[in-house]
Amino acid sequence: MNRPSTRTAGGAVGALEAEIALLPRPLLILSTAVGRGMYSIGEALHERAEGEVEHRAVEDFLPPSAMREDVERYRAISSRFPLLLHLPYRVPLIYQRKLLRERHLRTTDLTALSAHLETGGFGSVLAVSHRPTFWAALAKERAGLDVSIVGLSGEYGSSLGWRYVPWSSIQRFLTPVPASELRFAVPAPTTVQLVPLPARAEYEALASEPGDPNAALVVCGLWGQGRIDRILKELRGISPELTFHAVCGENDALRRTIESACDPRVRAYGVVPSLAPILRECASVITKPGIATVLETHAARRAMFLIPGMPVAEDNNLRFALHHMGALRYSRDAFRGWLEAAEFPPEDTACRASVR
Repeated sequence: MNRPSTRTAGGAVGALEAEIALLPRPLLILSTAVGRGMYSIGEALHERAEGEVEHRAVEDFLPPSAMREDVERYRAISSRFPLLLHLPYRVPLIYQRKLLRERHLRTTDLTALSAHLETGGFGSVLAVSHRPTFWAALAKERAGLDVSIVGLSGEYGSSLGWRYVPWSSIQRFLTPVPASELRFAVPAPTTVQLVPLPARAEYEALASEPGDPNAALVVCGLWGQGRIDRILKELRGISPELTFHAVCGENDALRRTIESACDPRVRAYGVVPSLAPILRECASVITKPGIATVLETHAARRAMFLIPGMPVAEDNNLRFALHHMGALRYSRDAFRGWLEAAEFPPEDTACRASVR
Protein backbone atom coordinates (compact mmCIF):
# COMPACT_ATOMS: atom_id res chain seq x y z
CA MET A 1 0.00 0.00 0.00
CA ASN A 2 1.36 3.42 -0.95
CA ARG A 3 1.04 6.00 1.77
CA PRO A 4 -0.56 9.37 0.84
CA SER A 5 1.82 11.85 -0.73
CA THR A 6 2.93 14.96 1.12
CA ARG A 7 2.82 17.02 -2.08
CA THR A 8 1.70 20.50 -1.21
CA ALA A 9 -1.87 21.04 -2.38
CA GLY A 10 -2.87 24.49 -3.57
CA GLY A 11 0.18 26.41 -4.72
CA ALA A 12 3.92 25.95 -4.97
CA VAL A 13 5.99 24.87 -1.98
CA GLY A 14 7.45 27.96 -0.34
CA ALA A 15 4.92 30.35 -1.88
CA LEU A 16 3.16 30.90 1.43
CA GLU A 17 6.38 31.47 3.36
CA ALA A 18 7.47 33.98 0.72
CA GLU A 19 4.20 35.87 1.02
CA ILE A 20 4.45 35.99 4.83
CA ALA A 21 8.04 37.22 4.67
CA LEU A 22 6.98 40.19 2.51
CA LEU A 23 4.33 41.44 4.92
CA PRO A 24 5.34 44.56 6.92
CA ARG A 25 6.04 44.00 10.61
CA PRO A 26 4.65 43.99 13.19
CA LEU A 27 2.27 41.43 11.71
CA LEU A 28 -1.10 40.47 13.20
CA ILE A 29 -2.45 37.09 12.11
CA LEU A 30 -6.19 37.37 12.66
CA SER A 31 -8.19 34.15 12.52
CA THR A 32 -11.47 32.99 14.02
CA ALA A 33 -12.42 30.52 16.73
CA VAL A 34 -15.56 29.39 14.88
CA GLY A 35 -15.10 25.63 14.59
CA ARG A 36 -11.34 26.05 15.27
CA GLY A 37 -10.35 25.19 11.67
CA MET A 38 -9.28 28.70 10.74
CA TYR A 39 -7.63 29.16 14.11
CA SER A 40 -5.50 26.08 13.42
CA ILE A 41 -4.43 27.60 10.11
CA GLY A 42 -3.57 30.78 12.00
CA GLU A 43 -1.37 28.79 14.38
CA ALA A 44 0.42 27.15 11.45
CA LEU A 45 1.00 30.58 9.88
CA HIS A 46 2.37 31.85 13.19
CA GLU A 47 4.88 29.00 13.24
CA ARG A 48 6.14 29.98 9.79
CA ALA A 49 6.37 33.71 10.39
CA GLU A 50 9.54 35.39 11.65
CA GLY A 51 9.94 38.71 13.40
CA GLU A 52 7.28 40.60 15.35
CA VAL A 53 4.17 38.46 14.88
CA GLU A 54 1.02 38.02 16.96
CA HIS A 55 -1.86 35.60 16.41
CA ARG A 56 -5.33 36.41 17.74
CA ALA A 57 -8.91 35.38 17.09
CA VAL A 58 -11.14 38.16 15.81
CA GLU A 59 -13.70 37.23 18.48
CA ASP A 60 -11.30 38.67 21.07
CA PHE A 61 -12.24 42.13 19.80
CA LEU A 62 -15.91 41.80 18.80
CA PRO A 63 -18.95 42.76 20.93
CA PRO A 64 -21.51 40.16 22.05
CA SER A 65 -23.92 41.15 19.25
CA ALA A 66 -21.42 40.12 16.58
CA MET A 67 -20.66 36.91 18.46
CA ARG A 68 -24.33 35.99 18.45
CA GLU A 69 -24.67 36.70 14.75
CA ASP A 70 -21.44 35.12 13.56
CA VAL A 71 -20.76 32.28 16.00
CA GLU A 72 -23.73 31.18 18.08
CA ARG A 73 -26.23 31.34 15.23
CA TYR A 74 -23.93 29.46 12.88
CA ARG A 75 -23.32 26.72 15.42
CA ALA A 76 -27.01 26.31 16.15
CA ILE A 77 -27.94 26.06 12.47
CA SER A 78 -25.05 23.77 11.53
CA SER A 79 -25.84 21.41 14.41
CA ARG A 80 -29.62 21.24 14.04
CA PHE A 81 -30.55 22.35 10.51
CA PRO A 82 -27.41 22.06 8.34
CA LEU A 83 -29.34 22.27 5.08
CA LEU A 84 -30.24 25.87 5.99
CA LEU A 85 -26.56 26.75 5.55
CA HIS A 86 -27.24 26.77 1.82
CA LEU A 87 -28.97 30.13 2.37
CA PRO A 88 -26.02 32.24 3.61
CA TYR A 89 -23.63 30.38 1.31
CA ARG A 90 -25.75 30.81 -1.81
CA VAL A 91 -28.07 33.82 -1.30
CA PRO A 92 -26.18 37.14 -1.77
CA LEU A 93 -28.68 39.21 0.21
CA ILE A 94 -27.39 38.00 3.62
CA TYR A 95 -23.76 39.05 3.14
CA GLN A 96 -24.72 42.08 1.05
CA ARG A 97 -27.01 43.36 3.80
CA LYS A 98 -24.28 42.91 6.40
CA LEU A 99 -21.74 44.92 4.36
CA LEU A 100 -24.20 47.76 3.70
CA ARG A 101 -25.30 47.82 7.34
CA GLU A 102 -21.75 48.00 8.72
CA ARG A 103 -20.50 50.52 6.20
CA HIS A 104 -23.39 52.94 6.50
CA LEU A 105 -24.98 52.30 9.91
CA ARG A 106 -21.90 51.01 11.75
CA THR A 107 -24.02 48.87 14.05
CA THR A 108 -21.06 46.82 15.35
CA ASP A 109 -18.60 48.53 17.66
CA LEU A 110 -15.09 47.90 16.31
CA THR A 111 -13.32 50.21 18.77
CA ALA A 112 -11.45 47.36 20.46
CA LEU A 113 -10.13 46.00 17.16
CA SER A 114 -9.16 49.43 15.84
CA ALA A 115 -7.42 50.30 19.11
CA HIS A 116 -5.44 47.06 19.06
CA LEU A 117 -4.29 47.69 15.50
CA GLU A 118 -3.29 51.25 16.33
CA THR A 119 -1.58 50.72 19.68
CA GLY A 120 0.24 47.65 18.37
CA GLY A 121 1.59 49.67 15.47
CA PHE A 122 0.84 46.79 13.12
CA GLY A 123 2.15 47.18 9.60
CA SER A 124 -0.07 44.42 8.24
CA VAL A 125 -2.89 42.04 9.08
CA LEU A 126 -3.06 38.55 7.61
CA ALA A 127 -6.72 37.62 8.04
CA VAL A 128 -7.68 33.95 7.73
CA SER A 129 -11.12 33.55 6.09
CA HIS A 130 -13.64 36.18 5.05
CA ARG A 131 -15.00 36.95 8.55
CA PRO A 132 -11.73 38.26 10.06
CA THR A 133 -10.95 39.96 6.75
CA PHE A 134 -14.35 41.67 6.78
CA TRP A 135 -13.94 43.05 10.30
CA ALA A 136 -10.27 44.00 9.94
CA ALA A 137 -10.91 45.94 6.71
CA LEU A 138 -13.86 47.75 8.28
CA ALA A 139 -11.82 48.65 11.37
CA LYS A 140 -9.13 50.05 9.09
CA GLU A 141 -11.69 52.12 7.17
CA ARG A 142 -13.41 53.55 10.22
CA ALA A 143 -10.22 54.53 12.06
CA GLY A 144 -8.32 55.60 8.95
CA LEU A 145 -5.42 53.31 9.81
CA ASP A 146 -2.30 52.90 7.69
CA VAL A 147 -2.15 49.10 7.76
CA SER A 148 -1.98 46.56 4.94
CA ILE A 149 -4.83 44.02 4.97
CA VAL A 150 -4.22 40.63 3.34
CA GLY A 151 -7.05 38.10 3.18
CA LEU A 152 -6.43 34.35 3.04
CA SER A 153 -9.18 31.97 1.94
CA GLY A 154 -9.25 28.98 4.27
CA GLU A 155 -11.20 26.61 2.05
CA TYR A 156 -10.69 24.81 -1.23
CA GLY A 157 -13.32 26.63 -3.25
CA SER A 158 -15.40 29.76 -3.48
CA SER A 159 -17.29 31.34 -0.61
CA LEU A 160 -19.98 33.91 -1.23
CA GLY A 161 -18.73 35.78 1.84
CA TRP A 162 -15.63 36.94 -0.06
CA ARG A 163 -17.77 38.78 -2.59
CA TYR A 164 -19.02 41.14 0.11
CA VAL A 165 -15.93 42.26 2.01
CA PRO A 166 -14.56 45.84 1.89
CA TRP A 167 -12.20 45.19 -1.03
CA SER A 168 -11.15 48.84 -1.28
CA SER A 169 -9.30 48.39 2.02
CA ILE A 170 -7.71 45.03 1.16
CA GLN A 171 -4.34 45.01 -0.57
CA ARG A 172 -3.85 41.32 -1.36
CA PHE A 173 -5.86 38.11 -1.57
CA LEU A 174 -4.27 34.69 -1.04
CA THR A 175 -6.14 31.61 -2.25
CA PRO A 176 -5.41 27.85 -2.28
CA VAL A 177 -7.29 27.44 -5.59
CA PRO A 178 -6.53 29.23 -8.88
CA ALA A 179 -8.27 32.56 -9.41
CA SER A 180 -9.95 31.07 -12.49
CA GLU A 181 -11.88 28.68 -10.23
CA LEU A 182 -13.26 31.41 -7.96
CA ARG A 183 -16.90 32.38 -8.49
CA PHE A 184 -16.28 36.01 -7.65
CA ALA A 185 -14.07 38.73 -9.08
CA VAL A 186 -11.36 40.31 -6.95
CA PRO A 187 -11.50 44.01 -7.87
CA ALA A 188 -8.38 45.98 -8.75
CA PRO A 189 -6.05 47.07 -7.30
CA THR A 190 -6.22 44.08 -4.93
CA THR A 191 -3.78 41.44 -6.19
CA VAL A 192 -4.26 37.67 -6.05
CA GLN A 193 -1.71 34.97 -5.25
CA LEU A 194 -2.05 31.18 -5.26
CA VAL A 195 -0.66 29.66 -2.03
CA PRO A 196 -0.91 26.34 -0.17
CA LEU A 197 -2.75 26.08 3.12
CA PRO A 198 -0.50 25.03 6.03
CA ALA A 199 -0.75 22.50 8.84
CA ARG A 200 1.12 22.84 12.10
CA ALA A 201 4.64 21.43 12.36
CA GLU A 202 3.61 18.70 14.82
CA TYR A 203 1.54 17.09 12.05
CA GLU A 204 4.22 17.43 9.41
CA ALA A 205 6.60 15.67 11.82
CA LEU A 206 4.30 12.62 11.82
CA ALA A 207 4.87 12.04 8.09
CA SER A 208 7.91 9.90 8.90
CA GLU A 209 5.94 7.79 11.42
CA PRO A 210 3.47 5.51 9.59
CA GLY A 211 1.15 4.71 12.47
CA ASP A 212 -0.64 1.43 13.11
CA PRO A 213 -3.08 0.28 10.37
CA ASN A 214 -5.08 -1.43 13.10
CA ALA A 215 -5.69 1.89 14.86
CA ALA A 216 -8.14 4.40 13.37
CA LEU A 217 -8.98 7.95 14.42
CA VAL A 218 -12.64 8.92 14.00
CA VAL A 219 -13.35 12.62 14.46
CA CYS A 220 -15.98 15.13 13.33
CA GLY A 221 -14.69 18.56 14.29
CA LEU A 222 -14.63 20.55 17.51
CA TRP A 223 -18.41 20.42 17.81
CA GLY A 224 -18.65 16.67 17.16
CA GLN A 225 -21.12 17.07 14.30
CA GLY A 226 -21.18 13.52 12.95
CA ARG A 227 -22.52 10.06 13.80
CA ILE A 228 -19.24 8.63 15.05
CA ASP A 229 -21.18 5.96 16.93
CA ARG A 230 -22.66 4.63 13.68
CA ILE A 231 -19.25 4.48 12.03
CA LEU A 232 -17.86 2.50 14.95
CA LYS A 233 -20.78 0.08 14.76
CA GLU A 234 -20.13 -0.44 11.04
CA LEU A 235 -16.41 -1.10 11.44
CA ARG A 236 -16.23 -3.18 14.62
CA GLY A 237 -16.83 -6.45 12.78
CA ILE A 238 -14.15 -5.97 10.11
CA SER A 239 -11.32 -7.25 12.28
CA PRO A 240 -11.01 -8.18 15.97
CA GLU A 241 -7.65 -6.40 16.02
CA LEU A 242 -9.03 -3.01 15.05
CA THR A 243 -8.95 -0.29 17.69
CA PHE A 244 -10.59 3.13 17.47
CA HIS A 245 -9.94 6.57 18.89
CA ALA A 246 -13.24 8.49 18.81
CA VAL A 247 -12.82 12.24 19.34
CA CYS A 248 -16.22 13.78 20.03
CA GLY A 249 -15.14 17.35 20.80
CA GLU A 250 -17.77 19.34 22.67
CA ASN A 251 -20.50 16.79 21.93
CA ASP A 252 -20.71 15.26 25.41
CA ALA A 253 -23.87 13.31 24.58
CA LEU A 254 -22.09 11.53 21.73
CA ARG A 255 -19.09 10.73 23.93
CA ARG A 256 -21.34 9.26 26.62
CA THR A 257 -23.17 7.15 24.03
CA ILE A 258 -19.89 5.69 22.81
CA GLU A 259 -18.59 5.08 26.33
CA SER A 260 -21.82 3.36 27.33
CA ALA A 261 -21.13 0.61 24.78
CA CYS A 262 -18.18 -0.44 27.00
CA ASP A 263 -16.13 -1.64 24.01
CA PRO A 264 -12.51 -2.16 25.14
CA ARG A 265 -11.35 -1.50 21.57
CA VAL A 266 -12.81 2.02 21.55
CA ARG A 267 -11.42 4.99 23.43
CA ALA A 268 -13.65 8.06 23.49
CA TYR A 269 -12.40 11.62 23.98
CA GLY A 270 -14.00 15.01 24.46
CA VAL A 271 -12.13 18.17 23.52
CA VAL A 272 -8.41 17.56 23.01
CA PRO A 273 -5.78 20.31 22.65
CA SER A 274 -4.26 18.54 19.65
CA LEU A 275 -4.99 15.44 17.57
CA ALA A 276 -1.27 14.85 16.96
CA PRO A 277 -0.61 12.50 19.93
CA ILE A 278 -3.59 10.34 18.91
CA LEU A 279 -2.71 10.51 15.23
CA ARG A 280 0.78 9.23 16.00
CA GLU A 281 -0.78 5.87 16.87
CA CYS A 282 -3.16 5.71 13.88
CA ALA A 283 -2.57 5.03 10.21
CA SER A 284 -6.03 6.16 9.14
CA VAL A 285 -8.51 8.95 9.82
CA ILE A 286 -12.26 8.94 9.25
CA THR A 287 -13.61 12.47 9.37
CA LYS A 288 -15.87 15.04 7.86
CA PRO A 289 -13.94 17.44 5.60
CA GLY A 290 -13.30 20.24 8.06
CA ILE A 291 -10.30 22.19 6.85
CA ALA A 292 -8.05 21.63 9.88
CA THR A 293 -8.45 17.84 9.98
CA VAL A 294 -8.04 17.55 6.20
CA LEU A 295 -4.81 19.56 6.28
CA GLU A 296 -3.45 17.77 9.35
CA THR A 297 -4.28 14.29 8.03
CA HIS A 298 -2.66 15.07 4.69
CA ALA A 299 0.45 16.56 6.32
CA ALA A 300 0.82 13.45 8.51
CA ARG A 301 0.44 11.16 5.46
CA ARG A 302 -2.44 9.24 6.96
CA ALA A 303 -5.11 7.46 4.93
CA MET A 304 -8.10 9.80 4.79
CA PHE A 305 -11.72 8.63 4.61
CA LEU A 306 -14.28 11.41 4.29
CA ILE A 307 -17.93 11.48 5.28
CA PRO A 308 -20.29 14.27 4.14
CA GLY A 309 -19.83 17.54 5.99
CA MET A 310 -21.41 20.97 6.12
CA PRO A 311 -22.85 22.32 2.86
CA VAL A 312 -20.68 24.31 0.44
CA ALA A 313 -17.42 24.95 2.35
CA GLU A 314 -16.87 21.35 3.43
CA ASP A 315 -18.27 20.11 0.12
CA ASN A 316 -15.48 22.09 -1.57
CA ASN A 317 -12.89 20.62 0.78
CA LEU A 318 -14.18 17.11 0.12
CA ARG A 319 -13.91 17.44 -3.65
CA PHE A 320 -10.41 18.91 -3.41
CA ALA A 321 -9.18 16.20 -1.03
CA LEU A 322 -10.57 13.44 -3.25
CA HIS A 323 -8.82 14.83 -6.33
CA HIS A 324 -5.58 16.18 -4.87
CA MET A 325 -4.86 14.53 -1.51
CA GLY A 326 -5.54 10.86 -2.15
CA ALA A 327 -8.60 10.85 0.10
CA LEU A 328 -11.41 8.31 -0.26
CA ARG A 329 -15.13 8.60 0.37
CA TYR A 330 -15.87 6.68 3.54
CA SER A 331 -17.71 3.39 3.35
CA ARG A 332 -17.29 0.13 5.22
CA ASP A 333 -16.10 -1.57 2.05
CA ALA A 334 -13.63 1.20 1.21
CA PHE A 335 -12.09 1.04 4.68
CA ARG A 336 -11.95 -2.76 4.64
CA GLY A 337 -10.26 -2.74 1.23
CA TRP A 338 -7.65 -0.29 2.48
CA LEU A 339 -7.04 -2.33 5.64
CA GLU A 340 -6.58 -5.56 3.67
CA ALA A 341 -3.93 -3.86 1.51
CA ALA A 342 -2.20 -2.14 4.43
CA GLU A 343 1.47 -2.76 5.08
CA PHE A 344 2.15 -3.75 8.68
CA PRO A 345 5.56 -3.27 10.29
CA PRO A 346 7.54 -6.54 10.48
CA GLU A 347 7.26 -6.79 14.27
CA ASP A 348 3.52 -6.26 14.09
CA THR A 349 3.19 -8.91 11.37
CA ALA A 350 5.06 -11.42 13.53
CA CYS A 351 2.83 -10.63 16.47
CA ARG A 352 -0.28 -11.11 14.35
CA ALA A 353 1.02 -14.46 13.05
CA SER A 354 1.77 -15.74 16.54
CA VAL A 355 -1.73 -14.88 17.69
CA ARG A 356 -3.21 -16.95 14.89
